[in-house]
Amino acid sequence: MSKISERFSQVMSEKGINNAFLSKKYNISRQLVNNFLTNQKTLTDTFAEVCDKEDININWLLTGRGNKFKENNVNLISSNYNIDLLNVRAGAGEGIYNYVIETVDTISLDKSFFRTPINTNKVKGIQVDGDSMEPTLRDGDYVLIDENINFGTNGIYAIQYGGQILIKRLQFKMDGTILIISDNDKYDKEVFNPKENQLPFQVLGIKVLSIQR
Repeated sequence: MSKISERFSQVMSEKGINNAFLSKKYNISRQLVNNFLTNQKTLTDTFAEVCDKEDININWLLTGRGNKFKENNVNLISSNYNIDLLNVRAGAGEGIYNYVIETVDTISLDKSFFRTPINTNKVKGIQVDGDSMEPTLRDGDYVLIDENINFGTNGIYAIQYGGQILIKRLQFKMDGTILIISDNDKYDKEVFNPKENQLPFQVLGIKVLSIQR
């Protein structure tokens, strides 16, 4: 591996950016990313642009001298994500009506908690209210939801349904219906059919992490 590739790989690792995320974020083919990280001996325009946007010191990348990051951003890299907590209590039961959604606090979490890098502008923390998702989620727990939704993937979601905000497990069926499930067996499942049900239904985000109270 060339020194340029080694240094680029090192700094991407420190920023919590893996190959797949880099490819998606900058619309670069996975093959081009892999080639650059294995045997590239010169800095191409494509990756020079990545360095500029990620505040990487190009002189350091080419020579190994100086700071890794631009001087005004030396302290930019952190091992933690700062995530906003909202004043939303999402009903794990009958549902909670919410009107004005605001940030009430911020928490700092180590990046190692997350399988892949996250966009903190799209990940928010909301609090669970009720017992319908026990034992998976308990009353008072915080759930981090990602607004970048791969809609159609089964999982636990925050949804807005009939004017209420709920935390439920969703299963997406081939016929277009959605099964709304509570993990607590004492609550019944519900089938949402967008062709027949007139109640407003919106997926707000998918759960990426839960924090016990």
